[in-house]
Amino acid sequence: MGLPLGAAADLVAPGRSRGRHGNALQWHLGLAPHDADARLDWEDRIEIKLVSVWLRGGAVVCDKLKVCDLGVDPWHKLSNVLWVFADRLTRVVVASRSSCLRGDARRRLAVSWSLDPHFEQPDLFVEARERADGTAAPAYYLSARWLRGEGLLPAAGPGIFPFDSRWWGQTRQEHGREPLISVALDPGGQQRCRRCGGPIRFSAEVLAADGWAPAHHGMPMGAQCAPRGHVVVDGRRLLLPAEIPPEDMLDALEKRIAPDAVWRLSERIPEPDDHLHDVEP
Repeated sequence: MGLPLGAAADLVAPGRSRGRHGNALQWHLGLAPHDADARLDWEDRIEIKLVSVWLRGGAVVCDKLKVCDLGVDPWHKLSNVLWVFADRLTRVVVASRSSCLRGDARRRLAVSWSLDPHFEQPDLFVEARERADGTAAPAYYLSARWLRGEGLLPAAGPGIFPFDSRWWGQTRQEHGREPLISVALDPGGQQRCRRCGGPIRFSAEVLAADGWAPAHHGMPMGAQCAPRGHVVVDGRRLLLPAEIPPEDMLDALEKRIAPDAVWRLSERIPEPDDHLHDVEP
C-alpha cells in the first residue's frame, strides 16, 4: 500500500496509452509489463487487475474494467484474481482484495449471458474500443456495479481523493499528458516547485475542502514542468507505504527522479529462499 505508479508508467509505456498504470504495476511486481497472454499473470495462477477508484459523494466508486480481449476466456481470467486499487488522481495503490470465481459468485456473473446487452445491463459484456489506428478492439468488460456488489471495492479512507474528470480531461487534452502532481506544503496556497524551483499557486480553500486543487506553475519552469498541467494534493491525506522511506515515495509521486533511477518494488522486497519460482526480467 502507498506504491506510486506514475513514474514507472512513464518508464514502461507511452504517455497516452490505455492501461499504462497496469503495465507499471506488473513491472513493479517483477513481471513483464506488456503481455497479451491468455495465461494468468502470475505463473498462470493469479490474474492481477488494477482498478482506479475515487470518491464521489463520500463513497468509493470506479469505472467498468477490461477483463481480456475477445479471443481470451474471461472465466479463466477471473478465476483467481488479485485486485489492486489505485487512486484515480494520484495513481497511488490504496488497497487490494482477492477473489475466486466459483460457487455463488460464478453463478451470479453467469446470469450475464442471459441478459440483453443493450437493455438489461449485464455485469459481463463485450464492448469494442477504437484503437489509435482506427480499428476496433472488442474485449470483455466487467461493470463497476459487479465490483461493488461483490464487496471488492475498498472503503473510503486515506489516499482516496475526489476526482474531477472534466477538469482532468481538459487539462490532459490541452497539454497532451496527464498533469504533474506536487504535494502541497504551504497552507497559504503558494510554494516552490520541488522539481524546478518555480512558483506554484493554488487555492488553499479548494485544497482544504477536496484534498487536492488545480495549480498554476509560474516562471521559471523546468523542462519537465513546462509542457504539463499541474495539481497539488494534501500530503496529510496521502497513504504512505510502511516498507519504503516516505521521501522515496514522494520523489516518485512528484516524478523528481530520472528515468534510469526509477526504483522497482520487486527489487526492494526480499524474496524468501524457498519461493521456488522464476521471475521474468
